Amino acid sequence: MSTIKQIAELAGVSPTTVANVIHGKTEKVSEALRKKIVKILKEEKYAPNQGALMLKRSRSHIVGIILFMEPRSGSSSIEDPFVSRIIGTLETEIREAGYFMMLRCTSDKDEVLHFAATWKLAGLVILCMPSEISSAVAKSVASPVVFVDCYFEEPGSKYYSVKLDDEKGGFEMTRYLLDKGHRDIAFLANAADFPSVDSARYDGYRNAFKAAGLAIPRDKLFILSKNEKERLRLYLWFAKHPGFCTALFFSADYYAAEAIDCLAQLGLKIPDQLSIAGFDDNLLSRLQNPKITTVHQDVVQKGRLAAKMLFTLVKKEIPPQQELVLPIRIVARESVSNRIVSS
Repeated sequence: MSTIKQIAELAGVSPTTVANVIHGKTEKVSEALRKKIVKILKEEKYAPNQGALMLKRSRSHIVGIILFMEPRSGSSSIEDPFVSRIIGTLETEIREAGYFMMLRCTSDKDEVLHFAATWKLAGLVILCMPSEISSAVAKSVASPVVFVDCYFEEPGSKYYSVKLDDEKGGFEMTRYLLDKGHRDIAFLANAADFPSVDSARYDGYRNAFKAAGLAIPRDKLFILSKNEKERLRLYLWFAKHPGFCTALFFSADYYAAEAIDCLAQLGLKIPDQLSIAGFDDNLLSRLQNPKITTVHQDVVQKGRLAAKMLFTLVKKEIPPQQELVLPIRIVARESVSNRIVSS
């Protein structure tokens, strides 16, 4: 691999001129000479020392991705199909923009702030952070930040965000189940944070009952544990109490697929004895038997829009919108059946 000095000898210029071209300081370099040096750099496959560049610049060419998620027992956070899809999309967008991605998985607020302060990040994308921490990060991190699937406690806070119309997703799926004749519908959430993705979806669930003129269930909200054994015990409880619910509405396809697998092993026929709905429309919903009725979201679009918003901020420009809210739609498959309601 050639050095700057060797590149300079091939171009017939000084090492300082080559360094200026590498660092974009080309005011005193003719366009013809700049092109000549760039051509030699490519031919010699010159790779700049990123550590040295970071010391020279106030910002690096590194975009940080923080996944703020407590992993399930026995697995890592990025194993979730939703997470792996959006991180994969972000990596592609960041690489094609000429930047490098650094991923950090944590559920520690102080670690987030330390990460952002330690590295000279060009920008930061934060996924799934609780509301109280989102507000603190928005106020304290100097780098451009885009939040994905994050909610904020303080109305009017200055932040840039991409998220889903979670409340409408919860509403439309619950209305779909109600239209199928179900009245005893349990809502199973990933976490108890408020405000959050799960609380917004639960609000939609509650509002669907209100819109239908029905009483909101008081005993049908369940917060799923990160511990697999505890979740399996909950699914077993549903199997042993068949009259408690006719439908389970999970706030994530991961758990809907896990419940179908568990309940099938216990002898329950899905959806004949118990209907199950999910949220996300990820790979698991399409591979499970029966295929899962779910709320669709375009995860790839979400990742692309987040990257586009971030690079707009990196260029010190103002994005057209402070917050992008993406649409949802119901995908009806095989895991929900009609329920006959007695008059």
